[in-house]
Amino acid sequence: MTSNLHPIERSLKKLELLRDHGQGLLMPDIDSQEGWFSVANLVTENQLTENLFQRLMSHYKATRLRPPAMFWFGHYAYTIELITFACFAVEGRVPDLSASQVWMRLGETTDIQNVAWTGRSFAALPNDLDASHPDCIVLPTREALREYMREQLIAHFAPLVDSISAFSSLGKPGLWEIAAEYTAFAFVALGELLGDEAIGVEESRAFSATRSRLSPRRSFIPIDHIGTTHYLLDRISCCLYYQVEGGKYCHSCPHRPVEERIDLMKQYWNEQAAQAV
Repeated sequence: MTSNLHPIERSLKKLELLRDHGQGLLMPDIDSQEGWFSVANLVTENQLTENLFQRLMSHYKATRLRPPAMFWFGHYAYTIELITFACFAVEGRVPDLSASQVWMRLGETTDIQNVAWTGRSFAALPNDLDASHPDCIVLPTREALREYMREQLIAHFAPLVDSISAFSSLGKPGLWEIAAEYTAFAFVALGELLGDEAIGVEESRAFSATRSRLSPRRSFIPIDHIGTTHYLLDRISCCLYYQVEGGKYCHSCPHRPVEERIDLMKQYWNEQAAQAV
């Protein structure tokens, strides 16, 4: 029964319902499957990091580590951001983002199969039903909670950015740019899951109002399509997917002219609408 769960376990359980394939990305603890490691392990154990990068190069048939490393980091950052933002927007809470408390398992293709949020401390507002819980950090306002979330995300990504940059020769500014722009994509995806992209855009703008390493440098492009307004971030960063074997420019890639990005997104929305019928 959920009533017997820790408050943050209940939050993660509720967030599973946001997406059909969300289960597994929201585990409150590691299970008996092999291959678990924490983010702290990844950034402090050279052999673990080398193994990950060797697998990336093998899977993508890459001769250089930079493209697959950037592509993988972007996917990781997006996953952590989406779940954290959902917890904030839906539950009014921020989970423990300490590198030692976030664990993951990777699939055969190095995709993220599971993320376990093993930490039990969480931040919440005074009116939270579990504000008196000993693991709760009570913050006075939603703005203070958002600031805390931003600081926790930056602290979480910082050692990973340092490690990936050291192993791959990717520049730290480029890695931070990817992480920043993926906050916008994560917020829009969250809004879509909640039934209104505008909710995500509003949250993204509030998150970026205080300039930080996670603030995108450009704004959203509103796109009216079949009676609905969608939002596409005007990106300046590139995940480098086009540089791996079989890769190509993403629909939102800054290497494409803006008009081409918009046309491709409209094609994508048309395909999504057709599948929903």
